[in-house]
Amino acid sequence: MPIRVELADDHTLVRQGLRRILESHPGLVVVAEATTGLEAVELARHHQPDVAIVDVAMTELNGIEATAQILRHSPRTAVLILSMHSNERYVVRAVKAGARGYLLKDAVEEELILAIQSVQQGKSFFSPAVARIFQNGYARDVQSRKVEDRYELLTERERLIYQLIAEGNSNKDIAARLNLSLHTVETHRAHIMEKMDLHTAAELVLSAVRRGLIC
Repeated sequence: MPIRVELADDHTLVRQGLRRILESHPGLVVVAEATTGLEAVELARHHQPDVAIVDVAMTELNGIEATAQILRHSPRTAVLILSMHSNERYVVRAVKAGARGYLLKDAVEEELILAIQSVQQGKSFFSPAVARIFQNGYARDVQSRKVEDRYELLTERERLIYQLIAEGNSNKDIAARLNLSLHTVETHRAHIMEKMDLHTAAELVLSAVRRGLIC
């Protein structure tokens, strides 16, 4: 089955360009195009796409707010933010809203296709430039404030589970993959959150990006 994609961008030329790229790949099909944030939410509710590619700057409802509402009406849709802004503030807000990926508009075609496939599979994807911003900022914080890297507190098994969670795997998926009980995985997850001083799944993903563990 092809990956069903919704495009949400208020620039016609951008949407047309994205459609041509995606339709040149047999494994992808565009099922809807939105020109505003509100329209993106409504079309996602109606079509239930596998992936929604959403621009940050849209009229009526910005892309980050639209992301949260899309996921409320279509929880199985993976949202990929497409933006010209590489500022960490935008990325943090997008991930907290539920976006699985953040791709810059200067990305090449192969990167776009990989991003779509990754988020559709439940993984996270960030443009290399965005990931570097997180990593550099984290490195500066550690150096300037001598912050302890809590990652060093994790056991080898906890580090593996930490990365699998950050990549979008559920507790059940991890249990099956590592041949562990669901209770054991849930216990490891609780220890990871405590040791890393994390409180939400979004914080866990962002911390993994900062450490360069996922892209």
